[in-house]
Amino acid sequence: MSRVAWFLCVVCLSAPAVAQEVAPAPAVPDSYAKVPSAAPREPAPGRPPALMPLYGSFAALQFADYATTRRALSSGSGREVNPLMEPLVGHPAAFLTLKAASTAGMIWAGEKLWRKNRVGAIVFMVATDSAMATIVAHNYAIARSGRR
Repeated sequence: MSRVAWFLCVVCLSAPAVAQEVAPAPAVPDSYAKVPSAAPREPAPGRPPALMPLYGSFAALQFADYATTRRALSSGSGREVNPLMEPLVGHPAAFLTLKAASTAGMIWAGEKLWRKNRVGAIVFMVATDSAMATIVAHNYAIARSGRR
């Protein structure tokens, strides 16, 4: 290092340290010391834990309905009895798109419902899962028996 740098280090480090006297803290009146704390807020209730598995089972049942309906129709042992779905079952892409859209719609309805009524949302999804399970079981029975 150069002589100037050494000189600056020696001068800066050799300066005497001056301590400042600590002044006592001002007295706080008792009225300020006893401020009541706000009551702890409860967190907003979240989605009921049962809904996610119900959503998943509903999506699986919708796909099972799609698959069993297509199987029964292609084997000739079944026919679509829902007059609103009948024009779409002959077009697999349209049929699958409608199934996906109806699944998304039911999940959306369940999500809207649980914010207002948590138990009602679970009952709603259990009812829709039960209805779809009944339809899928019926489709399997028709495809297996070969009856029309």
